[in-house]
Amino acid sequence: MARITILGAGITSLSIAYSLPKSHRITILASDLPGDLPHSQTWASPHACAGWVALGGLNPLEEQMQLDALCFLRRLAITNPESGVRRARVTDVHDEPDANGPWYRNRVPGYSEQEQQSQEGKDGSASLVTSYGSVVIDPSVLLPWLRRELESQGVEFVRVGRVERLSELGFAGGDVVVNASGLGSLALADVADDQVVSDRTYTVRVRSRFEGMFVRRGKGHQYTYVFGRGDGTAVLGGISDPVGDKVRTSEEVRAEIIRRAHENLAEYFPSADPSDYEVVEDMVGIRPLRFAGVRVEKETIGGQNVVHAYGTTIGGYIHSFGLARQAARLVDDFLFQL
Repeated sequence: MARITILGAGITSLSIAYSLPKSHRITILASDLPGDLPHSQTWASPHACAGWVALGGLNPLEEQMQLDALCFLRRLAITNPESGVRRARVTDVHDEPDANGPWYRNRVPGYSEQEQQSQEGKDGSASLVTSYGSVVIDPSVLLPWLRRELESQGVEFVRVGRVERLSELGFAGGDVVVNASGLGSLALADVADDQVVSDRTYTVRVRSRFEGMFVRRGKGHQYTYVFGRGDGTAVLGGISDPVGDKVRTSEEVRAEIIRRAHENLAEYFPSADPSDYEVVEDMVGIRPLRFAGVRVEKETIGGQNVVHAYGTTIGGYIHSFGLARQAARLVDDFLFQL
């Protein structure tokens, strides 16, 4: 039995704990824990729109982690529907498609594609419309569900204050420390990853009969997404700003996001006026971003074996159990050293 300490309690940390052998003694340390209400804005996982949409893979490993996560989540939706994960089909529109096509072409379930005139329709360019089998996730259900599952397996959750450095975690007695702290990896003195930055993201949840998934990757890196939760609500998103920018008002966010939903899905959002919808929740969260992509590697810091698992940028759920699979392998690498 090995002792594993995981720093962080977001979707990455929970996925790793779920993926490690049940014979390990696992402790999760974090200042924010699943089930906390209200959620801290600096804890990204509860505020996510949460669905699987292929991101731009920086390398083959990142692509494979995304595909592995999709495979696991689609299976979870069938075996444990109470987990808050539901299978759905996504329409994924690229207004500036790559000349070689998307990397996930024919690698995801039920993939299809077609061209259509671009939304602007003035320059004669064509958008690429892809569609494939995916999942939509309700973080308010999945995160507490994972905690209950893990606790039933003996995983211990411990609330801690600010951690200054990974070497402080020796008190937990871990054979391996897993650093899944996300934004915390910038502040940890013995990690100090200057590739990590943050932004503020806004989403709106409204009453809607839309149950599918829609994403538009617009020109100028503008994203619009609408995910039906399957409970009579849909989450609308696509606005993010640097944390240093002025915080937008809920009225401003609603007007912009609902306008985009109307332009793309008029059948389900027939009006561009926010007052025509019942707003269930305005969500604002701080997301960690990492310019260099996902960091999943092992090192020894001050005599402590450490596995780093962070840097998924906007793709915490998209990488989730795929990143966890890689992190679990690295934990094994440490444990099988003589």
